[in-house]
Amino acid sequence: ALTDSHSREIGDYDALVIVQSASFDEGELLLYERLQMAPLLLDRYAKDGGEKSRRQMLAMCQSDPEILADVMGRFVDMAGRRLSQSSVKISSDYDSDFDESEEILNDIQEALALARRQRVIPPVRITRILAGEGIGQFTDRNDSSSESNLNKRTVPLSVALEYVGTILEESRREISRLKAEVEEYNQMCNSMATEIESLLRASHSLPSLAPTSSAAPRRLNIDGLYAKIRSGENENYSPGQPREAFWRDMEQSEDKFDTIARFFAKGVIS
Repeated sequence: ALTDSHSREIGDYDALVIVQSASFDEGELLLYERLQMAPLLLDRYAKDGGEKSRRQMLAMCQSDPEILADVMGRFVDMAGRRLSQSSVKISSDYDSDFDESEEILNDIQEALALARRQRVIPPVRITRILAGEGIGQFTDRNDSSSESNLNKRTVPLSVALEYVGTILEESRREISRLKAEVEEYNQMCNSMATEIESLLRASHSLPSLAPTSSAAPRRLNIDGLYAKIRSGENENYSPGQPREAFWRDMEQSEDKFDTIARFFAKGVIS
């Protein structure tokens, strides 16, 4: 009845109330899709956990990259649950559970490939999701209780090797490019300083200047400067300052000014 022309007279939201009160799961799912209620759809697909539901979740990521972190977190939870169940089973159902776990891990790898192409979610956040730190959420650095660690759903490292390796290689190339640009800029500054001294000497503005500075151009120790900056950041770091939460909210917020004002009022930024 939900697909015929008369259902339009009721309205989708009214129809949703009716099907929910009647516990009509198929109709509820149909209306979730029609109303584009992504969180509720993901809840329903994750609860089912079947291959068709997982493919639907991946398809939703294609059209809306923002929910990819949520989908990946649910995949990690599903895979971790299946793997923990398989580890304690000795029955004939072991093979089927193991096969399903492998299929979910393959889906996670597909989601990682999608994340690499879309470049919407930061790699650090993806790594934490794979480590079981909530569904796309950061966890408190101070939360190290044994109960929290036991409840984490994680996946084997092999699932993320290709993704992590690619990200590290891209980062290495980007760092090399930036270092080359800095060194080129340093050489240009040295050349400019030498030319300025030559012009000043030629105009007799600096008659007593010894030609030593041009003979020993300044060289930048980029690695040393970076290590010095990192050392200063570590000394000034305070676990109580939620700067990580600030940058995460800045990435996800549509109103950047509101986010900055809110964290400024808390004293996180100054």
